[in-house]
Amino acid sequence: MNNYQKTLSKKRNWIILIIIVAFLLFVVDLFTGPAKINISNINSIFDTTSKENVIFFNLRLPQSLTAIAVGLSLGLCGAVMQTILSNPLASPFTLGISSSASFGASLFLILGFPVIYVTTGALFFSLLATAFVYMIGKKMQMNTYSMVLSGIAIKFLFDSLLSLVQYKASDETLEYIVFWIFGSLNRTNYSQIILIFISFLIAFIYIFKNSWKLTAMRFGEERAMALGVNTKKIKSISLILISIVTAVSVSFCGTIGFIGLSSPHIARKIVGEDQRYYLSMSALIGSVILLISSILSKTIKPGAIIPVGIISSLIGIPFLIYAIIDNKDKG
Repeated sequence: MNNYQKTLSKKRNWIILIIIVAFLLFVVDLFTGPAKINISNINSIFDTTSKENVIFFNLRLPQSLTAIAVGLSLGLCGAVMQTILSNPLASPFTLGISSSASFGASLFLILGFPVIYVTTGALFFSLLATAFVYMIGKKMQMNTYSMVLSGIAIKFLFDSLLSLVQYKASDETLEYIVFWIFGSLNRTNYSQIILIFISFLIAFIYIFKNSWKLTAMRFGEERAMALGVNTKKIKSISLILISIVTAVSVSFCGTIGFIGLSSPHIARKIVGEDQRYYLSMSALIGSVILLISSILSKTIKPGAIIPVGIISSLIGIPFLIYAIIDNKDKG
């Protein structure tokens, strides 16, 4: 076995290891929470008349599955963003998707729509922001800097509109808006979880199929075009896909920050820039980070659940600082 084959084998082993870690964390998350449910009384979990059954299948399992689905989605989106924008500080929220989704949810709440329609408002405005950024990018020949700047403009616009909505909201509505913005895994149902998984799989299949093109882009767009890569096309389609995936995740769970920023950096350190492994690793690490955040959110304060978005941000901040320092050293 030559060195190249050994390197690939090592990368595959890393991916298998992270899958095992994610599964173990998934099991731990299922049995973590204010209500004491142990593996020793597993029979009561499958007793449809018991409270353990309700807690496990109506609360714990959807929450843990959501952590995996959203973690995979944001980890993948962050990796693709950093590749197509050639920016180590890029994340799914660089394009203002999170801010627009938060505004949409808040607007629907203050207008008196039932809570069930809140995710519809979040999804609509996040897709609206995506469409705007895409139109600007297309007009500017998918120029990286133009796309980033338009995303920042969208973010500040919807942040301002969100502040206005909060200012006008009643105390009761404001409390729910703030809780939604913090990010939570316990507001999804099984049909929404399936939708998150489907959107992730569609994006992953297309992006993984074109992973060699993304790898070429990491060495510069000019070099990639010399190899026959249509960089504008791959940017356009990738941007649309990851924006939709992010919009779906944020619409159902609220703002869960830094997953899309920290996961790619960890993945890059482990498997390098080969997108075949980098994309998969980043997605898996995203699920691992969110599962850890979910477990911590239920254990830091006994008897209470801290919004998972707060925990994920605290975990992600050191990676943001590291990314800034690492990028400065390379520059």
